[in-house]
Amino acid sequence: MLALRSFLAAIVLIVAPALAHAAMLPGIGDLERSLHLDARQKAQFDVAVDATQRALASVAFAALRVKASIATELGKDHPDLNALARAQEDAIERTRPLFREARREWERLYAMLDPRQVRKARAYVDAKLDGLERLGAALGEMLGESFKR
Repeated sequence: MLALRSFLAAIVLIVAPALAHAAMLPGIGDLERSLHLDARQKAQFDVAVDATQRALASVAFAALRVKASIATELGKDHPDLNALARAQEDAIERTRPLFREARREWERLYAMLDPRQVRKARAYVDAKLDGLERLGAALGEMLGESFKR
């Protein structure tokens, strides 16, 4: 049980900084400059970026809530691993509306851009999402392995 606790604590220590870094959206300034936005597009770009940052920050906060759930559950004599899975699922469900909002705001921006600008913006957003998906998949695999032990 101590090994599981240590493993889960290490995962949370890895995840929190990665999510905080992702929420800052590295490279977003470069993207903005490369798009050469007019005032209306710039306003929507800012709305989309803000919505994305809120969504990513919500994931970081959700990870902290899951960490607290893990600590509480593993502090019990007979931890309920299903409770940990429920906490993770609850965290995901709480963040979904914010990601939907961010997606809508990016779609609004794309509708204002010419095809070249859309390609650049989508490439940036897709690259960021791919990175987050890889992080999520890796964490899921790590958690799955820890619960098999």
